[in-house]
Amino acid sequence: MNQEQRTFCRICEPACPMIAEIDAKGKVSKLKPDPDHPIGGNPCVKGISFLELHNDPDRLNWPLKRRNPRSEPKSIFDRVSWDEAIATSAARLNEIRERYGKDAIAIYIGNPNSFDSRAMSACYYALPGGLETKTIFTAGTQDCQNKVVCEIAMYGNSTFLVPDLHHTNYLLCIGANPSASRWTWVGVPNDGGQILKDIRSRGGTVLFVNPRRIESSSADTGETLQIKPDTDIYFLAALSHEVHRLGGFNEALLEKHGKNVEGYKRFISRWPPERVADVTGIPAARITEVASDIMAADGAACYLSTGVNQGRQGTLSFWLTEMLNFATGNLGREGGTYKATGLADPMPAPAATYHVETPDGVLPMMGLGALPAVLLPEIFEQKGVRALICLGGNPLLSMSGEEKIREAFSHLDFMLCVDIMPNATTELADYVLPATDWLERADITPFSWLLSTQLTPNVQYTDAMEAPAAERRTDWWIVSRLLQAMGLPSGLDDPDHRDGFNMIDGMLADRGLSVEKLKNLSHQTAFVPESPKESVFERCLVHEDKKIDCCPELFVRTGLHDRSEALFEQLQREPADTLKLISMRTTHMHNSWMANVPSLRKGHLSDNRLRMSPVDADKRGLFDGDQVRAFNAYGSVHCRIDVRDDMREGVVAMTHGYGHHGAKSMKVASSKPGANCNRLMPTGSKTYEPLSYMSWMCGVPIEVEKLIAT
Repeated sequence: MNQEQRTFCRICEPACPMIAEIDAKGKVSKLKPDPDHPIGGNPCVKGISFLELHNDPDRLNWPLKRRNPRSEPKSIFDRVSWDEAIATSAARLNEIRERYGKDAIAIYIGNPNSFDSRAMSACYYALPGGLETKTIFTAGTQDCQNKVVCEIAMYGNSTFLVPDLHHTNYLLCIGANPSASRWTWVGVPNDGGQILKDIRSRGGTVLFVNPRRIESSSADTGETLQIKPDTDIYFLAALSHEVHRLGGFNEALLEKHGKNVEGYKRFISRWPPERVADVTGIPAARITEVASDIMAADGAACYLSTGVNQGRQGTLSFWLTEMLNFATGNLGREGGTYKATGLADPMPAPAATYHVETPDGVLPMMGLGALPAVLLPEIFEQKGVRALICLGGNPLLSMSGEEKIREAFSHLDFMLCVDIMPNATTELADYVLPATDWLERADITPFSWLLSTQLTPNVQYTDAMEAPAAERRTDWWIVSRLLQAMGLPSGLDDPDHRDGFNMIDGMLADRGLSVEKLKNLSHQTAFVPESPKESVFERCLVHEDKKIDCCPELFVRTGLHDRSEALFEQLQREPADTLKLISMRTTHMHNSWMANVPSLRKGHLSDNRLRMSPVDADKRGLFDGDQVRAFNAYGSVHCRIDVRDDMREGVVAMTHGYGHHGAKSMKVASSKPGANCNRLMPTGSKTYEPLSYMSWMCGVPIEVEKLIAT
């Protein structure tokens, strides 16, 4: 008879509770929801289907060493021992470091490390700190680094404020699709959209702002205001303009807790609704109506996410979102936005800022210090990068400029990858080290708890559901062992390292908890009392004067304000028939994680079609299912058209995470590769947002033409 063990998903923020059925051989035979868990939440199809990925015959099982030159079209690897792989990798890296300098070793840190409590410290801090390299790239410049930079400028450090979804009476949700992405930077159990329905049922309002009528939008939740892509900053500025004009600012709160308020007011004064209506596609009267509704609500929250982050002005857009919440008196109040309780509370000291010379000049680095991903080939050449350590990522597909990156990687002296699957990037490595997945490792709920973004603060422990198969090892151990072999400070130097759990216990101790205590609690879960919402002003303001910087001079100095005017004028001049490509989240793909899962690649899921409005299809003589070429100055892809009436005219959408032509060892993914829409994204000098270095990946102009059969 199968035994049942409680665990939780580690694909995205909710960390949905799950039950694993364990057979007599100690193997997980089934994953299912945990209906009795006090936090609630049901894993989506990705979590339930993860067992297919866990048992994938294409999984990496042993350390592999490249046998043939990287230039050859098909990679050939030989199995080697861990001792050989670690010792040789350490020797090669030390040789490069000593001969060419510390920055000659680059690091790429992928998204999965954010959902592994022990790997986070090893990958984001121990490895870059030990190597002392400043050549660091992360998934952050593809999804959220604008928020980190903005919060450091405004509050003195990343505060990770969350909307009070349980009590708000007006939610303005911009650039997010919770039904598909399960929120971002907000820990909410997956409830099928019930939390949004509850807002409506108590008489509140939910308004989505998105170029596409998204799945989250319904008669039971709220409507979608279909904005033109990459114009959210002007909508937000005009919204603030109208709230101010109508007397909706809480001037006493601004005076007490803010500074440089006049600079904020000057900025928004430039953007009345009448000025931005044509560019945003939202009538001026509608903008004023939204402003009035926010003012009238007993608790309102503005929430902005990845769809805007990936535009050209994510930092200013997030700044305006945060300021709208603060200026209207909704920061630190029930139904507004607040600082949830977690391990990152009270806030740590401000992150250090340093500077790095790049082909685009000397750039200030804030937060985790990730360089512009779109400049990777140029930075590699300028800095003389000779080695790359890739941790749980697939930059060939997840970053802009696949061919340029492939060329840059081909010139490396050494390349080391740590992953669970042999993806397109690992195919280019000299050594590939097999990591455990989340069913093979013990853990605590990582992302939401560590960043203090849970609406119901809690932390759960899980044992490994299975012993690691073959010779797979945890990411924490791999990184720590590599550092140790290089003679650098390592987590393994501590005789009580316990595979990194001593560090976790150190963080838990501030809450009177430990791993052992969690193991013995019901559902292995501890709940933490919430701090008062108004305490945000005492807990989260790290500037010396304990004020919110309402108009950071850094934004002016780095040209963000002037750039907003220049881009506005550019948008005004655009031809009326311009097509803009946006990214589209789906429930069956998470970045490129699930590309090799058979059940998620059947039928209409087998590829990622280009979604287009009937009006735009008719203008181009296109029909549903037609083969087309989508192209611009940066690249082209071949795909099929999916004609849908949920699209705004002038907008096309495509899901990223596809294009696995080069991942020959992933049989399902390479047989149904789909199209890598990142081939169409801008790359090279000045194609990223200043200061945050976010890649421009949403609202990118493209052209579409029908492919004629030959």
